[in-house]
Amino acid sequence: MPRDIDELLRSTFQSLVESAPFGLAVRSSSTVEDEIDASAAGINATVLGVRDEDAFVAAVKRSWASLHSPRAIAYLRLHARDRGAAMGVVVQTMIPSEIAGVAFTVNPLTGDDTEVVIESGYGLGTVVVDGGAQSDVVRVDKRTLVVRDRILGDKREAVALDASGLGTVLVDEEKRGTASLDDRLAVEITAFAMRVERELGTPADVEFAIADGAVHLLQARPVTAMRRSPARSKKRRAVDRSRYVWSNINVGESLPGVATPFTWSVLSGFSDLGFRRAFGAIGCRVPDDAELVGEFRGRIYLNMSEFMRVLSQVPGFDPRVLVALGGGDFASKIEAPTEREGTAAFVARLPVTATRFITQSLFVDSKAAAFADVFEAERERLGAIDLRLLSAAALDRTLLDVERMLDELGAVMLAVYGSLLASVVLLDGWLRILAGEGASTLERDLFTGLVAVESAAPGILLGHAIDRLRTDAAAVSYLRDTAPDALSLDTMPRGPTRSAIVELLSKYGHRGFREAEIAEPRWREDPRPLLAILRVHAEGGGEDAIAFARQRRIADARFGADRRLAEVVPLPFRPLARSLVGRVQRLIGLREKLRSDVVALLGSFRTVILEVSRRIAAREPDAGRDAGFYLSIDEVHALLEGKLAAASPIALRRRARFERDRALPDPPSTFVGSPPSASAFAPYSAVLRGLAASAGLGEGTVRILRSASDVDRFARGDVLVVPSADVGWSPLFLQASAVVTDLGGPLSHAAIVMRELGVPAVVNVVDATRILRDGERVRVDGERGEVVRLDGTLDS
Repeated sequence: MPRDIDELLRSTFQSLVESAPFGLAVRSSSTVEDEIDASAAGINATVLGVRDEDAFVAAVKRSWASLHSPRAIAYLRLHARDRGAAMGVVVQTMIPSEIAGVAFTVNPLTGDDTEVVIESGYGLGTVVVDGGAQSDVVRVDKRTLVVRDRILGDKREAVALDASGLGTVLVDEEKRGTASLDDRLAVEITAFAMRVERELGTPADVEFAIADGAVHLLQARPVTAMRRSPARSKKRRAVDRSRYVWSNINVGESLPGVATPFTWSVLSGFSDLGFRRAFGAIGCRVPDDAELVGEFRGRIYLNMSEFMRVLSQVPGFDPRVLVALGGGDFASKIEAPTEREGTAAFVARLPVTATRFITQSLFVDSKAAAFADVFEAERERLGAIDLRLLSAAALDRTLLDVERMLDELGAVMLAVYGSLLASVVLLDGWLRILAGEGASTLERDLFTGLVAVESAAPGILLGHAIDRLRTDAAAVSYLRDTAPDALSLDTMPRGPTRSAIVELLSKYGHRGFREAEIAEPRWREDPRPLLAILRVHAEGGGEDAIAFARQRRIADARFGADRRLAEVVPLPFRPLARSLVGRVQRLIGLREKLRSDVVALLGSFRTVILEVSRRIAAREPDAGRDAGFYLSIDEVHALLEGKLAAASPIALRRRARFERDRALPDPPSTFVGSPPSASAFAPYSAVLRGLAASAGLGEGTVRILRSASDVDRFARGDVLVVPSADVGWSPLFLQASAVVTDLGGPLSHAAIVMRELGVPAVVNVVDATRILRDGERVRVDGERGEVVRLDGTLDS
């Protein structure tokens, strides 16, 4: 440090510290940070609570020198801004804040710019900004200044500031369970943040502190690398969001539980675009500012009110049709949408829409087949790339290639789904006229045992491996004598059972538990869950009476359905009926194949983000080995383009929020406005009711599983109870006497797979995983859609 500057700093410190009883904050402020298109947040040094003259000089030197750290230099070179870059140091008076945090004037994860998202905690804001504590989160509507949602964090620790200096303290139990910001303060901070946004002219990230009831602005910067929500009109509607009906009954099956930020950013955009395309395909106009997909406590939800608003363009549309297809029972809540669209434009477009839809339906098979060849070739190309050798720019282009393929796949899925929906509606209407009350059962049985269903294939192949266990004594001994965590293909004896698992992984290794979550490992990466299922079977021994009864049930259902169809359809129309049934069966198989392709592409996303995470960890060890999954896709692009300097501040804060959301009870599957603070356990009921998904009776011990790590608790003949039954659970269907799920609908993937495998199943049993108890006995009636508790009242 030059002597003259050293002397100036020391004399300045004496004048500053006299008016700073709680010390000083020494903050970096380079000439190339906090710009509109890029942010160097977290890359330079800041020192808080400085009280000593020597410490002050050292803090200035540290902040000044941080411009020349390897990380900062790499950032500047990526931006071609290393020439002329300089560091200023800002000195501020420390505020002994009781509450502090950060407010975003746009939801940084979803891109929703109609709300301010505030994260707050006790003491100084460092634990909030650095992600070191589970902070409270409040979402406030910008227009109405009404709180949309509130989540209480753990707030176990706080960084406190007093006359003796900085220190970490434990927060007492009562304060931990109390919101750090009441509604008044939340609204005041929202208004403050919106004013900053207007001054900056762009969405803002505002750090604040509250001392003696007063709100202090500490710093503000533009929100960069921000995910934009779908196109919105400049002139917004004045919508009462408190009347919106949100539901995840159907979509929650595809992505159950809390999604990591990267997964959310990919699938929410994919879903929103898909719904817009689907509505457009049937002739409905979707307003630019329609909010179709939402996020609550990390879970994905669909806005049924907006769906109804769009579908109100269809003359005479009955909302109960929409609800029935989704598997819900909330038609009364959305029969009167907050707004209605006119039908004139829809009717005027109908000839063009109908012609386009019919043409598309006629060629859907050939279109899907042509895409399949392109898709496989592109997958092979992407899979052959050694991502470790790519530059950041090349890795960014690879990620863009995966996004492009997902978009093209979405267009093919739209054609298949549209054709399937039209065929199902036609068949359903016809059967209701001909078969009356028995139409639903007949329709379900017609689609039982579809051998071409891709999603059922992993379970069937695992069944082949189980069959080979009967004559593979070495495999049986290995599975019985090895702990679940120690199971490995590398140590498993060679033989027919191991060969069957290798075959399964070669064809379906891209699948797995919660496979829509990109952060979850695939079977190819970690086959232990499959081996654990084999272990369950090896410990059981004997003939598989469950599987035998299941095959009989499938055969009886199909034979009975074909016979009933012939009885109810007049002879001249039977060829047409069989043709329509065959078309629906074929389209269901095609839909499941495309879903498998989506999962494979999600695996490609995962491969890229694993490499991104490796690079982040090498540069920022504190970020963790999985940091990439806690960035949005736009933030990953910004990182690879050099527009985002540091990932660790974002990843640490997001990881803390993810863990907090995962610890919270699931919000109700359907709610109006915003979810309640906590959903209470339902009173005891001897019979739980849901939707009949797969016929048959199954009785056994309840086993509630939530992740792949729970598999070793399952025993053959148990009743499998899961939040939703994605394909990852399908191998366990072979061992279960019955399946019960919280979510799901009659056209859901799980329902189709369970019918294919012949397992009795009831889906959409609200809160089944919370109402039922591990170890109690139940009888599952897949014909009536009932779960009967056999043990009587149980204590919670």
